[in-house]
Amino acid sequence: METSIFATSLTIIISTLLVLGLCSVVVYFLFLYQKKKFRHQKEIIEMREAFSQVLLQSRLAIQEQTLDHISKELHANFSHLVSLININLQEILPQAPSDQRENILETKSLAKQLMSELKALSANLNTDHIIHIGFVKALENELNRLAKTKKYEIITTKQGEEYRILSEHEIILFRLCQEILNNIVKYSKASEVRTSMNFSKEQFVLVITDNGMGFNVADALNQSGEKQSTGLLNMHKRASLINAELLITSNDHIGTSVIITIPQPQILKTIQ
Repeated sequence: METSIFATSLTIIISTLLVLGLCSVVVYFLFLYQKKKFRHQKEIIEMREAFSQVLLQSRLAIQEQTLDHISKELHANFSHLVSLININLQEILPQAPSDQRENILETKSLAKQLMSELKALSANLNTDHIIHIGFVKALENELNRLAKTKKYEIITTKQGEEYRILSEHEIILFRLCQEILNNIVKYSKASEVRTSMNFSKEQFVLVITDNGMGFNVADALNQSGEKQSTGLLNMHKRASLINAELLITSNDHIGTSVIITIPQPQILKTIQ
């Protein structure tokens, strides 16, 4: 009798252990499967992000090549045409009636101004020129162009010891600023543009603000797909390429502020 009870108990114990062991094996393989599935999903996400980064970098590279081409065309062809216009006006001036000379002189002045604008625009489109003069000088030139329109009051401040960062980062940062300034001109109806730059080893901070009509940032981002406008999204993507943080705040009829922060910037040299 005792032997039978012992045998039954032993059978139950062994069966229980086998069931527990089987359950453990099943749980273990399920865990491995989920882990593998999670890792696979993570790899897909990383591949998509990497592809998006490569695609954006390729688009930016093509854009820079296009801008370089336009820059050279402006410098070589349009500047040449403006020079010819000036030469023709100079030849016409001595033979013109006295009542028309003032108009001719005014036209010559406008042609000279056009030449100056073409040179400035050509320089700001030329990647090599931007790399040569640096981001800060390139941004100052862009702000000076805005100031010459006499539509905006430009206020610029700098803190810390100015430095240069990687050339490719400066190019992306400058193009990002061009897009910000272009948005101000097109949409803001502002009369004042303020820029401040803070240079430190820990981070570089650039702030661009205007006193324009402002907009709803969240709505603009949500509606960007519907309107097929990717301006704000592209700005964030450009910022991510240089490990920068982009923060846009805006209020109706008060203005817009864009803050670009580059933590631990790769400093090449300081500017005395």
